[in-house]
Amino acid sequence: MLTSLSVKNIALIDSLEVEFSKGLNVLSGETGAGKSIIIDSINFVLGKRADKSLIRYGEEQASVTAFFDISSSDKAKEILNEFDIDIEDELMIKRTMTIDGKNSCNINGQKVTLAMLKQLTSTLVDIYGQNDSNFILNPDSHLDILDDYGYAKIGKLKEKQSEIYKLFKDTCQKLKEYGSFSDVAKNIDLYEYQINEIKEANIQDGEEEELMAIRHKMNNSQSVISSLSQAFESINGDQLDTNIISLISNAISELNKVSEYDDRIEDLINRLDSAKIDLKDVAATVEEIADESEFDPERLAQIEERISQIRLIKRKYGSTVEEINEYLESVQEKYDFLNGGEEKIKDLEIDKVNYLKDMYNNAVALSKARKEVANELSLKIEKELQELGMKDAKFVASFNEIPDIDSLESVPENGLDEMEFMFSANKGQPVRELTKIISGGELSRFTLALKNTIANLDGINTMIFDEIDSGISGHIAQVVAEKLYSISKDRQVLAITHLPQLAAMADTNYLIEKSSDDKTTKTSLNILDKDSLVNEIIRLIGGETSANFAKPHAIEMIDNARKIKDKI
Repeated sequence: MLTSLSVKNIALIDSLEVEFSKGLNVLSGETGAGKSIIIDSINFVLGKRADKSLIRYGEEQASVTAFFDISSSDKAKEILNEFDIDIEDELMIKRTMTIDGKNSCNINGQKVTLAMLKQLTSTLVDIYGQNDSNFILNPDSHLDILDDYGYAKIGKLKEKQSEIYKLFKDTCQKLKEYGSFSDVAKNIDLYEYQINEIKEANIQDGEEEELMAIRHKMNNSQSVISSLSQAFESINGDQLDTNIISLISNAISELNKVSEYDDRIEDLINRLDSAKIDLKDVAATVEEIADESEFDPERLAQIEERISQIRLIKRKYGSTVEEINEYLESVQEKYDFLNGGEEKIKDLEIDKVNYLKDMYNNAVALSKARKEVANELSLKIEKELQELGMKDAKFVASFNEIPDIDSLESVPENGLDEMEFMFSANKGQPVRELTKIISGGELSRFTLALKNTIANLDGINTMIFDEIDSGISGHIAQVVAEKLYSISKDRQVLAITHLPQLAAMADTNYLIEKSSDDKTTKTSLNILDKDSLVNEIIRLIGGETSANFAKPHAIEMIDNARKIKDKI
């Protein structure tokens, strides 16, 4: 549940910190005091879309920090585990936005993306406001609502449908890959040719690069041989007066003549002998390389042909040896499968037909279960609507006709049902689509009836109602207050309201106020004590001009609410 909220520089709020309690928390205040700003702040920290106009005038950035108790929220803990974020019973979420539009989201001090933030907060808070009816009015969401409500009866059938659907799709994919009966022989020949072509080529890692290096060397063999020959002649050629080894030999001979006159000359002679040995080795290696570099047109043609073969195989089967081998494995598997003959394809065709039958039969059973659940849901919602003053309201789930199996090539993973909620508020009026018939006040009551019926399904511990009581007054206002209190028995409820009946039923009351001085206007949120609550209810019932009469009525409302709460 939401335990506290800290708001800085959002619209008219410069700084606000408030703690929320379990049960029913009711926020009220004058029109224009800033009730919507509180909802905007909560929406902002939950990850809803916002722009820089939300930032308080004259400030560079705005931020909202929310703390949640997630000790009983297994879904939230699973998501935190997926995000590799430390899990504690207290969760901190902070979102900041700057004047240049930059957003920063943090969960327990760890920076996350906006998408990650939304994924987490969707398990924590459910907000319904006057303008948030798209989900309920959208027919695409109706089947999901029904399936969630009737999971005990529907869940296993949906899981089975999904399993059969996957088997059916896998079978269709194999048939697509292997071909029909008429394609078997042709595909076997194709796969055999490809296997033989790849195996015969027998390309090795690094082979192409090595061959290209040899080719480059052979294409430049004449200049290579010329340079090597000149190098050899310089080191140990026939011209004794110019080659290095002969010159060193002469130097050694001359030094030997005078070695007795200086001890250092012997060392020089030894060093020259060593150099002479090294040079002879160099000359031999140069001569060997020159012999190997002899131009061989036939060898060059073989290398060119092999490079062309390697490149052809790579163009057809993969750009690397690894990719070629993976392709070979894939083709070998298909070849081995088909080589057994047409029986294997026939088995796949039979499997496909059987899976289609199984999917269809399960979809029919799923549809039957959904219709049973829909009747149960309809009765419960109609009962809720009657308690909310809509005694003649009718609510039904309208299903499409299930098509015959002969007309189907497949069955959707979610079954064959298309369903839409239908509604009528008045006796004698046929049920019609929600979007075409329901009014604002009726939608508020319908939403409350639906929320009260399915509240325990999603595991969300905090529900926020932003003036769900719009268009409601009198006795129905009291019923709405009791419904919201009933919901809050098992979870935290925050309700922004203008109804005195709902304010009287609260476990904790908050007053939203706007104040101004010569320079600025601010919005604040404060917890009401007993006396302040009496004054707020007087304001809500419009009794400020006759406080002497209104005060006893306000006190009586609070006392009656306490008695009703004790019975719920």
